[in-house]
Amino acid sequence: MDQYQIANSVPGILILQIDAPVFFANASYLRERISRWIYEEEDRLKSAGEASLHYVILDLSAVGSIDTSGISMLEELMKNVHRKGLQLVLANPQSEVMKKLDKSKLIDKIGQGWIFLTVGEAVSACNFMLHTCKSIHVAVDQNAEENKV
Repeated sequence: MDQYQIANSVPGILILQIDAPVFFANASYLRERISRWIYEEEDRLKSAGEASLHYVILDLSAVGSIDTSGISMLEELMKNVHRKGLQLVLANPQSEVMKKLDKSKLIDKIGQGWIFLTVGEAVSACNFMLHTCKSIHVAVDQNAEENKV
């Protein structure tokens, strides 16, 4: 939002862009900073009475390389995000990054369905899931109300 003034906020989705290689020298900083951004966004949404956070999209378009420390950081971040009931989504990982994520089996842990070529595709998929799941939950709630004796 800071970078693109005409961008729109999508409720329930936080998009973070990483603008550097992810390696041993910055992995801890990135993990802490991303965790802080998630916490701040959850706090902001709660204070504003807006929809809660469901998805964290990491835009990896500027990440040209990643080492084992970076992969470990992403794996730890994924676990932390899942503990909060959120889904980690990767957008636009470069070829070298994808090879290393695949070799480390992190792609399987995140789920191939949560890796997208563009941020736009990631947002569309998350937005679709938000509305589909919301519709399912509303329908289930309505059925439960109708079936009460």
